[in-house]
Amino acid sequence: MQFVKHAELQRALADAAPEIVIPPLSLLPATPLPAAEIADENLNIVRHKDSGCIQFVFPTQTAPMLLAPMHPAAGRMDWFKQAALRVSERMTQRMAETIEAHNKPEALLSLRHGWRQPATAAELAASRGRKVLLLVHGVFSSIEGAFDDLAADGTMQQLLARYDNQVFGYDHWTIAKTPQQNALDLLSHLPADAGWEVDIVCHSRGGLLVRSLLSTVPHAEDAVLAAVAGQRAGRIASVGKVFFVAAANQGSPLASPEEIQHFLNVAAMLASFSGGMALDLVIGLARMAVSLGFELPSVEALASGSALIEQLDRNDTLLTSASTYYARADFDFGHSMLEQAGTLINRILLQTDNDVVVPYDGVLLPEAQVAEASMLSFGTPQQKQSEVWHTEFFKQPTLRQFLIERGA
Repeated sequence: MQFVKHAELQRALADAAPEIVIPPLSLLPATPLPAAEIADENLNIVRHKDSGCIQFVFPTQTAPMLLAPMHPAAGRMDWFKQAALRVSERMTQRMAETIEAHNKPEALLSLRHGWRQPATAAELAASRGRKVLLLVHGVFSSIEGAFDDLAADGTMQQLLARYDNQVFGYDHWTIAKTPQQNALDLLSHLPADAGWEVDIVCHSRGGLLVRSLLSTVPHAEDAVLAAVAGQRAGRIASVGKVFFVAAANQGSPLASPEEIQHFLNVAAMLASFSGGMALDLVIGLARMAVSLGFELPSVEALASGSALIEQLDRNDTLLTSASTYYARADFDFGHSMLEQAGTLINRILLQTDNDVVVPYDGVLLPEAQVAEASMLSFGTPQQKQSEVWHTEFFKQPTLRQFLIERGA
């Protein structure tokens, strides 16, 4: 595996310029250091000497566990200091939005034109009352980053033909906003009388956005969820098939306050090598986490057992078992390419059944009764695999075939 995110790294450092303690180039030592020796009062961005994998060495006052035995990589001389940030001021919502905006604007995209073209008013008017396919990406991602592998063998062209070009994707911000706010914003892009008959393919955190979008309790405890239910009327007429791919329907234990440092290093590892996650957004979230004391609404919503998930589990929904499909993975981290990349994460967290981010069983909706034909599993608890992890699903021909054969 080779590091390919140089542009994203430079964009992140440009965003963080006021916080940089010493210009990055002057920080590179002649020989790599153990992460345990790099730890100080700063947020240090480090790079593995061989793979280029980016990781974070958190300020010592917030990360005493860095030196614990569960981090064997911390004591090895594997790490170059890429940058040191003094994250002292309390980051504002506007600063978070600026980080997101430098990565991508929020937009409802018309995918007949590729991965980046916003839908025009004329295209949305033409979609009124039509059968539509909506793609929803996950955390730190984009429609292009999450779904561009659909173009590999003509799958995207088949989908465009099947839906008569009525295929849309929602590019949205995942660190500056909560999933329910994303859902409300998505509806604001649709004409009030759009009347979409919608099928959906979502990935990762996109599952929580979709569940928020389709929750049917008009007087929910969460005011934003209640607003979603009201705004959806007239815009979405019916819901057909929904495909949850590596979806965080029951959250991720990595997003809990106790584990968020490991969550950020897992995300940095994946973002170092995969187009499915943007490294500049991961670095931006690390800055926010340190600045705000690791209390972030957008991440808290993603944690297992979050208030959002508990409310979604209680609420009624437009989703039905007969039209809901799942794809999940049980990944063997210890025998994979990722293990060789070098990380500063808690290996114990990766010994449970998961795809590195989402638990194997957590992809399912609560009390789901899933027919065999509605489930695609890469590996099982009895026989894990080391090829498919959280950001790699759409690279798999089996997954693309699953979408086509099940009628996406």
